[in-house]
Amino acid sequence: MYFLDTNVPIGYTIIHDRWHENSKNFIDNNKNSIFWSNFVKSEYYNKLDNILDYIVKFLKSIVCILKVNEMDFYSYNSFEEHILNETRFCKLDYFKKQKILENFWNEYDFIVGISTKLYDCFYNYAFDFVNNYNNRDLRLNEIMRLHDCGLDNYLKYYDYALKLYKNGIHPPDCKIIIDAHDCGLTHDDLKFISNDNKLIDALSKIDTSNLRIIEFGLCNS
Repeated sequence: MYFLDTNVPIGYTIIHDRWHENSKNFIDNNKNSIFWSNFVKSEYYNKLDNILDYIVKFLKSIVCILKVNEMDFYSYNSFEEHILNETRFCKLDYFKKQKILENFWNEYDFIVGISTKLYDCFYNYAFDFVNNYNNRDLRLNEIMRLHDCGLDNYLKYYDYALKLYKNGIHPPDCKIIIDAHDCGLTHDDLKFISNDNKLIDALSKIDTSNLRIIEFGLCNS
């Protein structure tokens, strides 16, 4: 059985996330029960809303750019360079911008990006975009099992949480690990899975024998 850090479901739903392939392969190909807690689920939706807000603003910016654009693009690289320069003030991170543009270009199998066709195609692409994310979120919720322990579960294990914090684990991560511990009390052989290399490395260097978690592992391991 597995308990997921927030970055794994985020990576699953956000197809342009740097951890998407790891998260997708882990969740879709796993036959064991996969848990998240109230805190993880709440953090997931808060982060998802923020990311989608940035993505929608990025997509709208591109629609406006392509609507007035009269230039054809003879390669993906020239298209990407132009759009990234024009949207340099959008808050969405650079990696996601690149992946969105790459996905769009490949989806329509462009060889040359004719200006009018680019606008029409990207308008449709942007229109369908959020629906695709919502469908992935629905699929995720069909798979995940909720460990219903409330949002302040860490207070029951304050000494455990404090020990993690004193060993350099950030407060939100402390709460998530304590939720996983609580889940492990009722579900044997629970493993904690994250995409955060630094977190897993930090946990490997401290004594976690008091926690009912048999292993802390990376999503791609």
